[in-house]
Amino acid sequence: MSLHNFPASASSAPDVAHEAMRPAHTAARKHWGERFMRFGYIVHGVIYLVIGVIALRLAFGIRGAAMTQTGAIETIGNQPFGLILLFSVCVGLAGFALWGAVRAVLDPLHEGHSFRGLVTRAGFAASAIVYATLLVITIRFMVAGTKPDSTTSYAWIAGLLANPYGAWLLGIIGFATYARAVAGEIVPAWHGTFREDLDLERRSPSEQRWAMRLGRIGIITRGIVFAIIGIYLVAAAFHANPHHQTGTDGALLGLARQPFGLALLAAAGIGLMIFGVYSMLCARWWRMHIASTPRSTPYNSSSV
Repeated sequence: MSLHNFPASASSAPDVAHEAMRPAHTAARKHWGERFMRFGYIVHGVIYLVIGVIALRLAFGIRGAAMTQTGAIETIGNQPFGLILLFSVCVGLAGFALWGAVRAVLDPLHEGHSFRGLVTRAGFAASAIVYATLLVITIRFMVAGTKPDSTTSYAWIAGLLANPYGAWLLGIIGFATYARAVAGEIVPAWHGTFREDLDLERRSPSEQRWAMRLGRIGIITRGIVFAIIGIYLVAAAFHANPHHQTGTDGALLGLARQPFGLALLAAAGIGLMIFGVYSMLCARWWRMHIASTPRSTPYNSSSV
């Protein structure tokens, strides 16, 4: 061995150390990024928990904010230390929107490029857009005091119906919403296949049972609400009525107008509260690592 090799080896020592530390830095970034996105599940759950509380209060004759995500944000902002709470909501919404974008673009759940996979990933992208929009609304509420307007859901329907073939497009959106609610939420929740998205192997048997109970009740309840939303969108397209009640608020008020409506509204409120608790606990249960193999059960995990 010649001596002139030693200086080169010595000079490369910092590079070797840097290369050795790179996996640790990468792991740390993934760790904090995952925590950021998991916090999104907590805020996502809190929003649905508040919607459920508003619905339950209305069933008992106590009026409050609209039974929507914006209504939930308004309710949170009106609490003591509302600005601090809304700041936390903003962080969570950003994390949840990022998780939707990650699932759509990086495909960590291995949905693939089949028609079903692309539709599922498009749902993830839509989720990212929805929660990014909700983040903007929350920031405006914090900074400018602009009250979230629950009536803006009519604006896009009116704009759509004003265009040629807009009613057909709205009808397709409504049917797709209904189909996704049934096939993507109610049926998988009934059969318990959402378990494939949860990392329950290391949990106690009791925790596993509660995860399945909360998930089944909560996801089915939200699926029913979204199925009603889909039906109302189809009805708005059929009657060409941009003021036809839509959204979560319209769906829950529609339940209240049925026979035994207040009981149905109370049941829906409790179910949405359970979904909120389930979503909050998904911060602990949800699989977020990029798995090396696809999941065994083909399930549209955009239900949460």
